[in-house]
Amino acid sequence: MIQYLQLQKHFDTATLQAEVNELTTALWKEHYNKKHYEGSWSIIPLRSIGGDADNPYSIHSSGSTKPEYKDTPLIAACPYIKSVLDFFQCEKTSVRLMKLNAGAVIKEHSDQEMSFEEGEVRFHIPVQTNERVDFYILNDRIPMKEGECWYLNLSLPHRVTNGGLTDRVHLVIDCLVNDWIKDLFNNDVLHKNDIDEAAARRPLSAEEKIMIIQQLRSMNTAMGNELADKMEAEI
Repeated sequence: MIQYLQLQKHFDTATLQAEVNELTTALWKEHYNKKHYEGSWSIIPLRSIGGDADNPYSIHSSGSTKPEYKDTPLIAACPYIKSVLDFFQCEKTSVRLMKLNAGAVIKEHSDQEMSFEEGEVRFHIPVQTNERVDFYILNDRIPMKEGECWYLNLSLPHRVTNGGLTDRVHLVIDCLVNDWIKDLFNNDVLHKNDIDEAAARRPLSAEEKIMIIQQLRSMNTAMGNELADKMEAEI
């Protein structure tokens, strides 16, 4: 099972940032799954169900569920982002800009049926980030830098904290696996981490929970301390 990998492809950060900065603040929609985060985590849909720019919802396309995804009108205002999407020669489902505000936390969770092995992959391209953004899959911190492109197996438990002073913005692209993606993963990867599936599904140990608590405490924010308090009560 692939835990994560980084593609060799690198995108132009300055152009990505310029296009995102041209989008108005009012376009950002708060993430709908409020139980998964504290602080502000918001979305601009660039490709959505029905092509509605006001629809932030994303439904996985595997199995019998086949929602119809279309580009939203916002794509026309983002020609470079459109060229980034054209790089991925496969069927794309949801495409979103996702912003995690400074001090915000995405709690540990798993996204069902969102992995290469299950037929749908999610790529993250950091548009704006900082050194205190900690994105973990299981216990591995993924050091994503601006302009890079990463595949992340989000069927595995993952969590994010933005302990920096600036917001984190990623371009997030969901794709259905085809031969092009299989070839990409075999030939155009800088590094890849595989993991045993049985080991990946095990619950966190007390020691691992303590490590997460220490990371939350280091943020020195009210939300981080609240989450740390909840985890301590569970040990």
